[in-house]
Amino acid sequence: MFVYVSNRPSLDLLGTLKWRRDRPEEQLHSPADVESWTRGSSLGLTVQADPAALERVRQVRECLYRVMTAVRGADRPLPEADVALLNELAAAPGPRLELAADGRVTRTGTIEQSLAALVRDALDLMAGPDLDRVKDCANDRCTRLYLDVSRAGSRRWCGMSECGNAAKVNAFRARHRT
Repeated sequence: MFVYVSNRPSLDLLGTLKWRRDRPEEQLHSPADVESWTRGSSLGLTVQADPAALERVRQVRECLYRVMTAVRGADRPLPEADVALLNELAAAPGPRLELAADGRVTRTGTIEQSLAALVRDALDLMAGPDLDRVKDCANDRCTRLYLDVSRAGSRRWCGMSECGNAAKVNAFRARHRT
């Protein structure tokens, strides 16, 4: 159900609301979806979510999207409430990592700890040299952001499974109609 194609967990979280410009499609419908997304993300956390946690994750996701969009577009100053929320979460403790005797590492934490890790990831991205490599998908409908880690910096699509393949199929059909 979820795709993790943005190369940063914070950007993958933003992608859980698709098609923001025309027909938004929510991917986080239930607390179980939050649990599934968090477990499948690069955070690799097993968390327990309830309806309040679902709303909190959506709130933080939208805050991060507004701030990331503003920072990338140099739209400043940022909304004070967004800055306060992100700073509060960034200062909070993150997930716990524990090394087992067999070399396995387990990660445990709460929803708030996972949000703290996601916010720190986003702030680290905003503060570092990779911010210029954060791109918008070339699909006009898609609003997913991704970190272009290609050598040439020429990646166009958030991912091939949804946007890239559709664009290539459409281009193929257009070429063969004539």
